[in-house]
Amino acid sequence: MRLFGNFWVPDSDAKGMKNRKKMIAAFGEKDGSVESLKLAIDHMRSNVPEQILQPGSAIDAGANVGSYTRVLAEHFAIVHAFEPAHDTFRCLERNVYEGGHFHKVHLHNAAVSDERAYVGIKRSWLRLSITSTVSEKGEIPAVPLDVLKLDNLRFLKLDVEGFEYKALLGARKTIMACRPAVFMEVKPADEERAAEPYQAEKLLLSMGYTLALSVGINRLYYPST
Repeated sequence: MRLFGNFWVPDSDAKGMKNRKKMIAAFGEKDGSVESLKLAIDHMRSNVPEQILQPGSAIDAGANVGSYTRVLAEHFAIVHAFEPAHDTFRCLERNVYEGGHFHKVHLHNAAVSDERAYVGIKRSWLRLSITSTVSEKGEIPAVPLDVLKLDNLRFLKLDVEGFEYKALLGARKTIMACRPAVFMEVKPADEERAAEPYQAEKLLLSMGYTLALSVGINRLYYPST
């Protein structure tokens, strides 16, 4: 692994001049590309302060090296961070520990889905780990988020490369019981992604959620009921 600023990243992310420049821009000059998450948290403070001010937990599904995880650990009592890729997970572990958040963050080297299964990770040569896609066959464990049996979930962040729909299905009981804010990447599907265009968003809206904020491809939803 290689250190850029305050973050360790997989060796594969440091291969090639183009990738190194991206890592320097993301981590050498700032603590990751977390602006959209910070805007979402500010929006919550202004509109649903009870989600932030009351003790509760957050989930970071698709944590990558942990830039979002660190931010969430500053605002919530417990953070469950999921990252399926083994090399990226090792960086996540180190970044959480060196960031001083190890006492608040529960790390899971697994993917999230609608049922217990095994998935694979596809990563193109000289592409960043954050662009990896999840395939339905492999050796990496995947779990439904409902297995955590959380009763105080305040915030659910999903960036799982086309598995958002299945992740929501696997978290349905928790979502309906806790009614957390949901922060999710929403973009059209392509041949490498598992879901149909906007399928996850349609499911979330059917569960009684409304769109509260859009920041690029990231969207924040609040429960309307």
